[in-house]
Amino acid sequence: MEEFMGLLLGALKLFYPLLIASVIFFIYALIKRSWKLMLMSAILLYPDAWYFSESPRFPWAIFVPLIQFVLAILFYLKRENSREID
Repeated sequence: MEEFMGLLLGALKLFYPLLIASVIFFIYALIKRSWKLMLMSAILLYPDAWYFSESPRFPWAIFVPLIQFVLAILFYLKRENSREID
């Protein structure tokens, strides 16, 4: 796993692009209330969160994508409940 993350964040220099893309997807998902975009945001944020969690100051950073994952579940359930009502 460390070799893969090292490839993503080090050799390919995807640290900032993944972070920026994750923030853009997060904001757009909140506006559109889209569970798919929120899930994509969580997936894109995971390598950066994993990197930050290796720091002794931020061991909890690995759990930040879980917030987006929970929001994706809530958006999905809200969408399913609104379909049942219609």
